[in-house]
Amino acid sequence: MSRLKSAAAVTTVCALSAAALLAVPLAATGAELGIRINEVESSGDVPGDWIEFVNTSDVFVDLSGFVVKDDGDDESYVFPDGSLVEPSAHLVLDEAADGVGGFAFGLGKDDQVRLFDRSATLVDETAWTAHAAVTWGAREVAGTVEWAETTESTKGAANVFAPDAPVGGSIVINEVDSQPADWVEFHNSGDAALDISGYEIRDNSDDHRWQFLPGTQIAAGGFLVVEESTIGLVDGAETAFRDPIGIGSADRIRLFDAVGAQIDDTLPWEGHAAIDGDAAAATLARCPDGEGAFVLAHPTMGGANSCVMPDVVINEIESNGDATDWVEVVNSGSTAVDLSGWTLMDGDPVGHAAETTPLPVGTVLEPGAYFVFDQPTDFVFGLGNGDTVTVRDANLNVVDEHVYDAHAAGVLARCADGSGDFIDIAVSTKGQRNACGNAVRINEVESDGGSPGDWVELVNPTASDLDVSGIVVKDDDDTHSYAIPAGTTISAGGHLVIEGADLGFGLGDGDTVRLFDGGLLVDSTTWGAGHAATTWGRCPDATGAFAVTAESTKGQANTCAGEIEVSPWPGSAEVRVLDTAPTFLEDSSGLDVQETADGSFLWAVDNGDGRIWKLEAHADGSFSQIPGWESGKRVRFQKDASDPGAAGPDTEGITVDGDGAVYVASERDNSAKGVNQNTLLKVDPDASAGDLVAEQEWDLTALLPAVGANLGMEAVQWVPDSALEGALFDVNSGSAYDPADYAGHGDGLFFVAVEDNGHVYAFALGADGQATLVSEIAPGLAGVMALDYDSVLDVLWAVCDDGCQGQSAQITLNGTAQPGLAHFARPAGMPDINNEGFATAPASLSVDGQRPVWWFADGFASEALRVGTLPGVTGENPGENPGENPGEDPGANPGENPGEDPGENSGDDNHVTDPSGLAATGVEVPVAMISLALMLVVVGALVARRRRRSA
Repeated sequence: MSRLKSAAAVTTVCALSAAALLAVPLAATGAELGIRINEVESSGDVPGDWIEFVNTSDVFVDLSGFVVKDDGDDESYVFPDGSLVEPSAHLVLDEAADGVGGFAFGLGKDDQVRLFDRSATLVDETAWTAHAAVTWGAREVAGTVEWAETTESTKGAANVFAPDAPVGGSIVINEVDSQPADWVEFHNSGDAALDISGYEIRDNSDDHRWQFLPGTQIAAGGFLVVEESTIGLVDGAETAFRDPIGIGSADRIRLFDAVGAQIDDTLPWEGHAAIDGDAAAATLARCPDGEGAFVLAHPTMGGANSCVMPDVVINEIESNGDATDWVEVVNSGSTAVDLSGWTLMDGDPVGHAAETTPLPVGTVLEPGAYFVFDQPTDFVFGLGNGDTVTVRDANLNVVDEHVYDAHAAGVLARCADGSGDFIDIAVSTKGQRNACGNAVRINEVESDGGSPGDWVELVNPTASDLDVSGIVVKDDDDTHSYAIPAGTTISAGGHLVIEGADLGFGLGDGDTVRLFDGGLLVDSTTWGAGHAATTWGRCPDATGAFAVTAESTKGQANTCAGEIEVSPWPGSAEVRVLDTAPTFLEDSSGLDVQETADGSFLWAVDNGDGRIWKLEAHADGSFSQIPGWESGKRVRFQKDASDPGAAGPDTEGITVDGDGAVYVASERDNSAKGVNQNTLLKVDPDASAGDLVAEQEWDLTALLPAVGANLGMEAVQWVPDSALEGALFDVNSGSAYDPADYAGHGDGLFFVAVEDNGHVYAFALGADGQATLVSEIAPGLAGVMALDYDSVLDVLWAVCDDGCQGQSAQITLNGTAQPGLAHFARPAGMPDINNEGFATAPASLSVDGQRPVWWFADGFASEALRVGTLPGVTGENPGENPGENPGEDPGANPGENPGEDPGENSGDDNHVTDPSGLAATGVEVPVAMISLALMLVVVGALVARRRRRSA
């Protein structure tokens, strides 16, 4: 019989009574489903080692498919179907006897037990460094779960522990009042009373002393207050506390034991504590009780302290729509606040304790100023779709906290700025005043006599028309006011210029422009002494902070120093969704296209569990499912070859080399999400009908910049040497790339992109697992999520996600350290979503001068894959003449339907298309002329060039 207590057997296991139930906060153990590890036998009971689980919830928990491991990943146990645990009940998993039954691994002297859910997410874990004399068990202590040795083995029942070993009594100074009454409070945080006979209080002078009377005790966990009239001893005589010690405005209190050793010290303070000028309303105290430095507090004589938290509040939360998650705070008070040691936390303070970084010493937030806790500098965990954001001081006191139910469509922000309720607003203002009220923003100011005079330019930063009727514009003088006329609107992304003649007042040097929506200040900007040499505007346009612009751009997007010009998308403005029904998982990432003699194939990867898909690509941009690939195949690390339950690689990118081998780029091991590990894994996609274990791995972590765990390698692209020789700049030789310099690297290089810095790195991969950095390229994007080699234009595409509005860079290699760069906006019809995959079609899929291009978006169960167009090959469909097809013999008549007859079972039932077809709108002017010129240059090279070779 299996040692597993499954569905029927669990009902006979002793249920915990309401009194004995360990009421563990599930978030504290990571066991959000209500199940956790409860007791462990590691030193050979009968029949052997065993692991006990408990359901702390009030509903059944289904463990089917959950995985149990020790400290290694080479062996695991998977719960069979029907493994149900009743509410408040236990389930015991035994070690297999003679290889039959439960888990096959033994539990060692220095080991651990880990529980993973069906998606390979860690649910709970416990570790030990020695066998327990009896067993190890979990218990609740002060609202958290702690592990300790039990006094008896209670397999399948509530744990039993010896009474806690006493820690004794202790005493510290806890609270001090110096005005209007003098008193000092002490606290004993121990579990026993403490005799403090002869203990002595001193202020800042050793001549001022007062001793506790013989027999004085402070109770366990209690507070003791010495008031002005409290009687003690001074030189052996009974004396009131007020006689030797008067607590001053610049003073300190110290505590010494009976032999004269100093126990505690408040350290000096200056000025009586006061709140809003009221000294009677304030004391100096520690929070939490007995810990940390003394701070301003509300009086709580003889009770738990209530400290006054600084006037720092959470002001704006970005959990989903930017390049990183971030939380903005603002100092709404009138004094500077020292943020040294402060931390940000989400709703899992135990599980993410190691994923937050205290702010460095000297971090000070001035009154009215903003500070942003940002990934990965200040924290590496992600803010979830419904989470808690907590700002904590250096003593882990909660300064401010906000709980939200779901991601915002825009951002969550306080309105009014710094004081109002949180609302979902469209415009992100990281590190700046929130975009409350009307979303209109000041964008550019001419204060020094432009044409024809001073003017103020406003911008609509939203995606829809904006009514700005009645918005009031002022300078630094409230009597200077201009109201925008009724019926005035600004188109989406558009600009409105208000001339100085209409304003009715001039703008001076060192002046201000303010916008009001009714009585609400919605935006303002101030420039210092003097006028801007050009104009004063937002950089980047519409969203950035104000700075001196590169040139005046009245009524148009601002041009800023060092800013890169972005052109319209060079293909169709329209895009369409291909997967209207759920086809992939929700963590879609990389894409690549493989061209073979049997047609063209689209490869896709998901970063949740390392799953890849192979799809047949068609000239109209649609795809067909391929038998055996409908559910994809998981890629696994070599170390996890015998462990199907392993969490696996965080696969962000995918590419195919000239021999048909598939490579995925992983930025971390999903079993250690807090550690960046940039690894390329090579698999044979046909090696198995199920999981694909890596044939070879290359760890590039040490060769790439040190970044946060989730800001590493986001994309990979194989490019043949034929496209790189003499064109790529080699950082090792200082000249154009020569493949002969890298023996044994194959016939191409692998380009990878790093999200954190937006750079692209080219590597030669050796058969021995070694990698050599050949080149580094800065595409001029804030981050790069996708790469693709475009064999038609002979360029490398680098693509950013919604962190930079879906912009892309077209990289033309020219043999120098400064390749040619052209930047493009996303297609007009593409929503600003988290596209992490991008792939262009080869010339063989061109029809009427257009060819498909695909995007793959993270975070969608459906509508993840979209298709648009790019210029292809003009004239006849190159697929009709195999001799001219750079794919080399793609088939007898690929022009009729390149996806036709890929195999016996790939009929029309699996063909995913859109009856509306794909709009071919041509290329926008002036990009059309540029693209045509590029096309004429490269058409002649198409005969000699090819994108992929099949095996």
